[in-house]
Amino acid sequence: MKLNVKVPKRLLEEIDELAEELEYTNRSEFIREVLRDATEPILTPGAKEGASEGYADVAAGRTMSTDEARERLGIDQN
Repeated sequence: MKLNVKVPKRLLEEIDELAEELEYTNRSEFIREVLRDATEPILTPGAKEGASEGYADVAAGRTMSTDEARERLGIDQN
């Protein structure tokens, strides 16, 4: 699908500079990546694994409230 957008000259110059600096083949690739980043969660494989482990910990009851953690670690709330 094609999308036409009017962009002020200065912004287009900035886009072109960033696309070149980040070694994109062209500005369209750069803009597609920016749009993907804005609309899709950005998680590396390691972050996805960590999130899955966190959800598993919650489901298994291996978590505690911040108040419980502070008490266990002897940390004052102030």
